[in-house]
Amino acid sequence: MREKISMDAGWKFHLGDIVSIRNRWAWGKSGSWNQGPESRSFDDAAWREVDLPHDFLIETIPVPYHEKEFDGDNVIPAMEDVNNIHTTAGSFQKEVGWYRKHFFVPASDKGRKIYFVFDGIYRDSAAYLNEFFIGSERSGYKKIVYDITDFINYGGDNLISVKADARQAEGWFYEGGGIYRHAYLLKVAPAHIADTFVWCEVDLAKKSAVVNVRPELENCDAATLVTTVFSPDGAVVGEAEQRSVDGTALFRFAMDNVKLWDTAHPHLYRAATTLYVGGEAVDELSTRFGIRDIRFDADRGFLLNGIQTKLKGVCCHQNHGGLGTALPDEVYRFRIKRLQDMGCNAYRTSHYPPTPELLDACDEMGMLVMDETRLLSSAREDLEQLECLVKRDRNHPCVILYSIGNEEAQSQTTPQGTLIAGTMIRHIKRLDPHTPVTMALLMWDLKNRLPIRDVHAVSGISTQLDVAGFNYQHVMWGPHHEEFPHQPMVCTEQGTFKSTRGCYRTDAANCHLSILDKTVDSYMKGAEQWQVCRPDWMSGLFLWTGFDYYGEPTPYAWPAISSQFGTMDLCGYPKDFYYYYKAWWSDEDVLHIFPHWNWNAGDVKDIYVFSNCDEVELYVGGRSLGKKAMERDSYLIWEQVAYEPGILSGVGYKNGVQVAEECIRTTGAPAAVRLSVDYREHDIAMLRAEIVDENGLVVPDGGQPLTFETDSGKILGTANGDPSDHMPPNGPVRRAFHGLAQAVVKAGNGARVTVAAEGLAGSSVLL
Repeated sequence: MREKISMDAGWKFHLGDIVSIRNRWAWGKSGSWNQGPESRSFDDAAWREVDLPHDFLIETIPVPYHEKEFDGDNVIPAMEDVNNIHTTAGSFQKEVGWYRKHFFVPASDKGRKIYFVFDGIYRDSAAYLNEFFIGSERSGYKKIVYDITDFINYGGDNLISVKADARQAEGWFYEGGGIYRHAYLLKVAPAHIADTFVWCEVDLAKKSAVVNVRPELENCDAATLVTTVFSPDGAVVGEAEQRSVDGTALFRFAMDNVKLWDTAHPHLYRAATTLYVGGEAVDELSTRFGIRDIRFDADRGFLLNGIQTKLKGVCCHQNHGGLGTALPDEVYRFRIKRLQDMGCNAYRTSHYPPTPELLDACDEMGMLVMDETRLLSSAREDLEQLECLVKRDRNHPCVILYSIGNEEAQSQTTPQGTLIAGTMIRHIKRLDPHTPVTMALLMWDLKNRLPIRDVHAVSGISTQLDVAGFNYQHVMWGPHHEEFPHQPMVCTEQGTFKSTRGCYRTDAANCHLSILDKTVDSYMKGAEQWQVCRPDWMSGLFLWTGFDYYGEPTPYAWPAISSQFGTMDLCGYPKDFYYYYKAWWSDEDVLHIFPHWNWNAGDVKDIYVFSNCDEVELYVGGRSLGKKAMERDSYLIWEQVAYEPGILSGVGYKNGVQVAEECIRTTGAPAAVRLSVDYREHDIAMLRAEIVDENGLVVPDGGQPLTFETDSGKILGTANGDPSDHMPPNGPVRRAFHGLAQAVVKAGNGARVTVAAEGLAGSSVLL
């Protein structure tokens, strides 16, 4: 039977290319890669040991340099003001990295098919096994499968060498470098199940469904297949046997009283198919799936199991503070939980195929997904990447949309763009005819730098889509709906408030943007952008972005190395406007007051409140500043409030009854650093460090350098949410930023992690 063996541990790594002499026979004779890091005799004793996932670019020190390829006509519209010493990769130095790993394959495996699988290598990678070249892949986002059956030293040592060249970009954001997703060995019989496709026909009125299971075989046309379906609680709810024809079969299971998958109840079923050859079981493939009905309607928007559901989504990069692109699986769950706490129900995998573990987490936690490929292209390699995405992801109940591209301003209005889109859509429909297709269209003329005001300019593509998708330019949503009233629509990308966490006075020199800055076009823009999404015919929106991310530094260039679009910072710490969305997206009673209450004597400022209460009353030192009514999807301002040390508080009412309260206090001087476990799963812990005063209140301007240590395990990375912090992201030292910092630690039970700061009382946690 099949085996899947992790290959994540025990790699040797070298940063930089190896320029030693190469054997001239390498491309001329088979098995002649016997010089350089591809060879067995190469001395890698000085190389560093790493585990996967691994991002080697995040280990470099950011330096200022200018990316001239985005000058002139190629400037990105959102970055026209930041091209002075601007780099989309966040000023991390693009490099080459080499990996080597030894592994053993027993002699008893001879006769099986063996694959070495990489879920992603960024980018332009080449792989060698036992001095044989086994393949290359230019894309950094495609799953790479190498059939190594013929190249293995059975019963002995095997050496795989991988080169990753991250010097060129596929995107305009930080993309990392190296083997940044998981790797594994897959061992199967020569005749095996290559894939299984599961789709469901749901009768909502009867709460019944027909579950279709279609296994696809490799190296086997005729054989016996047995498929068993298991309910979410593990009970057998269906079983059948069939003979395969032309390497495939179709099982149909009629089921009553099914448990539907939705965002509140993400019930997961499982289909296990066993392949019998000559009466012997030779392979089994287990596939998780969810039973749900999805539909996009031109008048009612998105319907999940027949229920009108507004998409309250975010766009996200595979990127986290201190880790770069190499995220442990548990960090995805931490991030999704943070989003769900905000009321978010949808996630766009912008702008490339996600890692499989993200979709697994979305299945289990009930997060809807717009699954996006990297490029609008029907070139062979790009169609292969699209096919890989669809076949890999089509069984995930979380996936409700495929996206064939993002803001393809150079081609979306051209005849070629129309043809390319049609080819991609047809390719998807052949593989998965049950999941709708969209594209993130941009009503912007890049050549002339002008907005497009005629919906027919993109109709060559938009009318082919199951759901027309639009980035920004909300003034064109209504005209499109009027012109094409029978086509569903979704806002694939929309703006947020844009700001630096905890910043209430703009400091351009340090790239810190205040949420209160009325001089910038992002001032309170997020509220406006959500308000225009009210019509039922608009299925919902995806905010740019859920989290800040390395690269694409906006609105400032160097010394900024990260964006500031996120509702949360690089660590996943909420910014103030996180609570705007929490107020109007979640079912919780929300009352959030800002800015903090540590001002200078004599200061007069506006006080803002994000809340979903009917009314809010504000108090300073116990004195009422008045009660104000809250309009739907809006916020409140008390203008020109005079500061006095003490307490600023608010009380929220619904139907005249108090339902929420918040108090913020003037803090004293920093006295200690407090460490706590923000999130823990398996051996990954997200640790929160806070600078506090003698009363345990977080000091809002606390910025002391912190040193994290652990007596066992490993500190994977540290961060603080400062877009201009140039300390090594994967190092143990991190300056607090507005009172907070984060450490991501890999350690088992019993490990102790400590944090220390000069002049402050330290702290520790026992995991």
